Amino acid sequence: MSYGAPYAGLKVVDVSLGFAGPYCAGLFSLQGADVIKVEPPRGDWMRGIGRAFANHTPHDLVANRGKRSIALDLNQDAAREVVLRMASDCDLFIESWRPGVATHRGIDYAAIKAVNPGVIYVSISGFGQDGPYNDRPGTDTVIQAYSGLISVNRGQDGVPHRVGMLVPDTVTGVYAHQAAAAALFAKRHEPEGTYLDISLTQAMGAFLAPKIIEWHLEDGEPRLLNAPAGTFETKDGFIAITLVKEPQWASICEAMGLPELTNDDRYNSFEARAANIEALRWTMNARLREKTTADWISIMREKDILCDFIKDFGEWLDDENVKASGLAPMISQPGIGAMPFPTIPGVVPDPAGDDSRPAPDIGAHGLEILTDHGYDDDAIAALRKCGALMLADGTP
Repeated sequence: MSYGAPYAGLKVVDVSLGFAGPYCAGLFSLQGADVIKVEPPRGDWMRGIGRAFANHTPHDLVANRGKRSIALDLNQDAAREVVLRMASDCDLFIESWRPGVATHRGIDYAAIKAVNPGVIYVSISGFGQDGPYNDRPGTDTVIQAYSGLISVNRGQDGVPHRVGMLVPDTVTGVYAHQAAAAALFAKRHEPEGTYLDISLTQAMGAFLAPKIIEWHLEDGEPRLLNAPAGTFETKDGFIAITLVKEPQWASICEAMGLPELTNDDRYNSFEARAANIEALRWTMNARLREKTTADWISIMREKDILCDFIKDFGEWLDDENVKASGLAPMISQPGIGAMPFPTIPGVVPDPAGDDSRPAPDIGAHGLEILTDHGYDDDAIAALRKCGALMLADGTP
């Protein structure tokens, strides 16, 4: 155990699928834990979301790096027994099925606790284990809509837009990780483990807490913050401009060559600018279209204005600060080759090298994991024969 691998020696059994649960477990893996990923013979369904590269999608690569995989058909009693044996000495158990599925498969909290009273058991679902919506599917887009995230992500067209990445899943994975980490710390002084009910709905509520509280205090009409902060069109693209203090508005007007706006009563405060945002945006866009984005960035940075290019990911990867800070080192994944892999804040780089723990292929460590848990050749052969186990080569 060290700062580089704070969870060395920790054993995690991860039967979760998709992104939220596997990402939670993946964070433990990157911090040194031994994470056993239990997935169906056809693999975690996240392997099929988006284009696959050597049987891995980008989401799968991010969520499962450094884990060991075993492919089990959990509809088989023999596979359930394997999971119970693995769970008997684990520290953390993670599942992400709809409420009731873990019970149906005989590996719910009660079953795992019976063989391991000290286990920290994490259930991740869309709407939580209880309540009228507990059996609803909670996909990322559904939760973006349900949580209110889409409602506050309105474009200049006035239309509420889905954010183009897995916000609820990622946020839930991070919250689940911190909740499990806190429970592991607390267990030092507790006689038994505990059960954690983590939902995408609750995670997004926590994530959006300032906006939710603002909605209440503003009587359901939250103000436009920091007006006219936003995206503006330039001669050759777009620029993002914002301000957090009133004096910065004068600097923006001076930089644009529109000092008269500071004396316009329609724009003399955050509240006034928010009330007249459409007219103000029209005026600003008309001026900003006269020069290129690079020109405006240069002009505005001289006046210490908060602004930046709107980069795509290629531009971000090529940025000198990203390179100098080592924010996305190149790692090698078998069958794929080198690719940039953004670092996790606070995670110390692996001294063995960034290529030492790739994301696993389906069932790649099945024999190794079973041997670790006392299965001999005959027992493994029996698991294969009944269809409970699939090995990495795809054979039962």
